[in-house]
Amino acid sequence: MLLDFHIDKAIAATAYLIERQGGADSMFYVLKKLYYADRTALIKWGSPITGDEFASLKKGPVVSGIYDLMKGKGAVQDLKIWNEAIDRRGNTISLKKQVDQGLLSEREKEVLDESHRTIEGIKGVLISDWLHDHCPEWEDPGGSSIPIDPSTILRKANKTEEEIRKIEHANEELRTLSRLLRSR
Repeated sequence: MLLDFHIDKAIAATAYLIERQGGADSMFYVLKKLYYADRTALIKWGSPITGDEFASLKKGPVVSGIYDLMKGKGAVQDLKIWNEAIDRRGNTISLKKQVDQGLLSEREKEVLDESHRTIEGIKGVLISDWLHDHCPEWEDPGGSSIPIDPSTILRKANKTEEEIRKIEHANEELRTLSRLLRSR
């Protein structure tokens, strides 16, 4: 299943989590919180918050496009927008400027809050172990990474094949509409 990545929502969600942590947070924690929030939104509503792709890494699943942006990689335009808002010093990220979080709905903020509380409640390396146990879509990639198909997340969450087809169709319609709007 293909999703539609929204750089502005990715930045808004990241900023929301950074602010919940007092203005700075580790890349590791933010990636885990964003993954868990996007995963939860996908299961609950059929669409993640950021529209990012998912991947299994050795230390658990992540939102891979945002991870690339944190590392200074990605689409040039997305990287430019990201770097205007998010600062990285070592493995800590913070905000360079106030970010408009109006793109996030109240229910998305609730899922981000839930993810923040869940991940903050687990300390250190235990987060990786916890995610390995609580996210059955995760596969050990060895020293690399393995993409996680959103449909796999839905199957592991006991969605029926009919429900998954409907979600896939709805997300394809959103992608098409988004592409049309961007081309104007």
